[in-house]
Amino acid sequence: MPDDPTELYRRWLAAWSDRHSALEPIIAAEAVGHWPEGDVVGPRGFARAIAETVDQFDSVEFDVQAGPLAGDGIVAARWIVNCRLGDETMAFAGHDFVRVADGMIVEYWPAILAVA
Repeated sequence: MPDDPTELYRRWLAAWSDRHSALEPIIAAEAVGHWPEGDVVGPRGFARAIAETVDQFDSVEFDVQAGPLAGDGIVAARWIVNCRLGDETMAFAGHDFVRVADGMIVEYWPAILAVA
């Protein structure tokens, strides 16, 4: 487990780009992710929610614009994600708030907007 919450967050973002990344080392068993479509629980719930997004695309690459900033058990970051499907590309902007305890993600709140 990483001791540095910002390193934990970097591993979280890497899981979005690496479809085979295991989430068990970074997501607590009882962690709750508050996706717009509804809450998910634990590494398997997080993995399903990520797969529902990234499986729509050939590639997903994050560019962190601000942060990650960490304090009082919260990590925050602003990002742009570039997605490719065949010859088409699209981008989304967003930010994450991640609550960390004992070196693991225990709660997650995303906000996502399409980039014009």
